[in-house]
Amino acid sequence: MRIEKYKVETPKGTLQYNISGNGKPNIVLINGGSGPIEGWMKILPAISESSSVFSYNRFGVAGSDKPKESQDGFNIVNTLREALTSVGFKPPFLLAGHS
Repeated sequence: MRIEKYKVETPKGTLQYNISGNGKPNIVLINGGSGPIEGWMKILPAISESSSVFSYNRFGVAGSDKPKESQDGFNIVNTLREALTSVGFKPPFLLAGHS
């Protein structure tokens, strides 16, 4: 599976993301540390067969902008909400994180 990356503008900068699959539930993959989208390649093809999956590179990772503010939990969640809204990825979500 090839990961096609897109960009979305948020009030805090540009994020790189991917949406794959078409189904329910809508799954959001949240990287830990400085892991890129490609860190999900072991599971992304399989879960994309039955679900819609949003994955992204947080600020400072790969093709996303460098962060303009601290990357604490509050800012990371707010940025993720802004990105999901901007690309039209609708709740309810199943969140999956690593690290």
